Amino acid sequence: MHGFERFGMWANLGARLAQSENGEVVVEAHLTTDAHGYPTSRGAIVHGGAIAALADMALASAGASVAQDGQVVTTVDLKVDFLQPAQPGRLIARGRVQRRTRRLCFASASVEQADVGVVVAEARALLAYVAR
Repeated sequence: MHGFERFGMWANLGARLAQSENGEVVVEAHLTTDAHGYPTSRGAIVHGGAIAALADMALASAGASVAQDGQVVTTVDLKVDFLQPAQPGRLIARGRVQRRTRRLCFASASVEQADVGVVVAEARALLAYVAR
């Protein structure tokens, strides 16, 4: 486990970096009704903010996977399209670098319901590289 997974939103979402290759990552999370959702007439669903946070984790992690030594990545702009409600449980976010320049990174991600493989959200981000 990476140290950052024990703190902040990573810990809140029960998220972990499951896979990381050059410019592509998989982040898994376990979202619960009590911590991340609310009941509806159709059953419990996950709050959109938790889905957006999970997408941002995948986007930033993809960007970080191609950062140079001494650089960290920060989200400059984030766009999330919610395609359908997510159910509490295991969700998977797949992030990918689309293009990287010296200072910027364009990345995309999808968030899917792990048990049925249905994409519940898609996201895009502009990331910036800054000195550590």
